[in-house]
Amino acid sequence: MIAASRKIMIIINDDQFFCSHFLPLFSRVFHGQSSCVYVVSRDNGYRTTIEQAGFTFISAAVRRGKGDAWHNALFFLQLIRLYVVYKPDVVLLISLKIIVFGSLAAFFVPSLRVLNYFSGLGHVFLLPENHWMRRAIQWLLRFAGKRKNNWYLFETKDDQQLIHHIIQSSYDHYLVMHGLGVPLQEFKFTELPNQHPMVVLFPARIISTKGLFELHLLVKNYRQEWQGRIKFLLAGKIDPYNPAYIDPQKLHELLIPGYLEWLGYVQDMAPCYAKADVVILLSYREGVPRVLMEACAAGRPIVTFDVPGCRECVREGKNGFLIPFGDMAALHDKINLLASDPQLRKAMGACSRQIAKENFDIEDAAKRWKALLGKYLPDGT
Repeated sequence: MIAASRKIMIIINDDQFFCSHFLPLFSRVFHGQSSCVYVVSRDNGYRTTIEQAGFTFISAAVRRGKGDAWHNALFFLQLIRLYVVYKPDVVLLISLKIIVFGSLAAFFVPSLRVLNYFSGLGHVFLLPENHWMRRAIQWLLRFAGKRKNNWYLFETKDDQQLIHHIIQSSYDHYLVMHGLGVPLQEFKFTELPNQHPMVVLFPARIISTKGLFELHLLVKNYRQEWQGRIKFLLAGKIDPYNPAYIDPQKLHELLIPGYLEWLGYVQDMAPCYAKADVVILLSYREGVPRVLMEACAAGRPIVTFDVPGCRECVREGKNGFLIPFGDMAALHDKINLLASDPQLRKAMGACSRQIAKENFDIEDAAKRWKALLGKYLPDGT
């Protein structure tokens, strides 16, 4: 139980990301509670949605990506001011940049309890050209880890182990949350359409680290073999603030009419899953991908690379296939197998739904978060 009249401050760099990934969960966590919850983010047009959910929105000078020195300094000073003025009982920092700045700012308020939530590791750890930035981030994380009132939350054990290796603080301060969950009543199980051609849905933002180039290469290499048998649909938004951004011109060069088509940004994904026979994601690394949890809930077979995060949603050979990273031949073979065996797709879809019930129910995730916050917001603190 969360103690009454406590103040929780959630800091995140994108209000749309908060609404799509965290709002469904936190609306459940804080429902009926008397705690005051502040959401600090850049205002990109979702303030009203957040406030209608019962949270207090505070606009911040944060920018996604590297940002320039001036804006980074301004944001750092703003964080210190927010800590001092609002006096939160606990701060939840979400995303790598926010974790670094927020943890360092917390040195000015030693008693402040800080929960650092790694929803993934981001482009800093994925793109090879970020070597020097990665070194700097690792040093700053290790330095911030010296605060005794810092705790670290992860979606996967892989991320937990990597960050623990960097920070080297007590394991008592680390906890794996196993993802944010999805509302099973919104992503309902539907029977597979078993259409011809078989529709393979690729739900992802338009950035290179989601595997867009690998998807293009796959379809390009095998399109003659798959003509009239398999069609790929890409659903996701262009993300110009991400360093792995793919611009619209390049995206259209990657598309192959009749074989690989783009649906654009789809706000309500449930109908997309219902119209798909298979879901595929070729990310380089993830937290626990929301789209794969949704695919499980909808009862869809999944094909994905065997990388941290993605593997959390697949039981090999049961509800889908885990492909060695970059193995296009194996990827081709498994998609071919699914295309040729409707009964296998049906069995895997049913297994996906069961996995979602057991592991990805947002109601269960809300209970875990209530227990967690209750631990760090005890009565009388």
